[in-house]
Amino acid sequence: MAFHELRLEPQVSEIARLTDWVGACCGADGVADDTRFKITLALEEAVTNVIGNAFDGAPPPHLITVRLDIAAKSIVAHVIDNGRPFDPTAAPDPDLSLPLDEREPGGLGIHLMRGLMDRLQYRRDGGNNILQLQKMLD
Repeated sequence: MAFHELRLEPQVSEIARLTDWVGACCGADGVADDTRFKITLALEEAVTNVIGNAFDGAPPPHLITVRLDIAAKSIVAHVIDNGRPFDPTAAPDPDLSLPLDEREPGGLGIHLMRGLMDRLQYRRDGGNNILQLQKMLD
């Protein structure tokens, strides 16, 4: 099993560094392109949500850490931040049957993560949000 860790600044410009890092880690560990794409997109959504929402009104320092555990049967990623508590697994599914102009803004990123990953779990520990994303490998 390979373990990787990346610390990010809470800035949108860090997303490119995140996606490059995930690609390099997955490539080095032989993860198939389709799975690499899914985990990269899910992590991009999760970290973008943290950057845009977690730190409003929270005192610095603002910390984001992404961990990847790549094993023979699965990839488990953790997004850890010290922002305001937020459990994305408790967010309701968006009503996709409504016309766009009648929908509440937001929620599609979480919906996308749920569709791309096999499991999402959340916990709050020691002032940190910890979102776990798991993708089973073929």
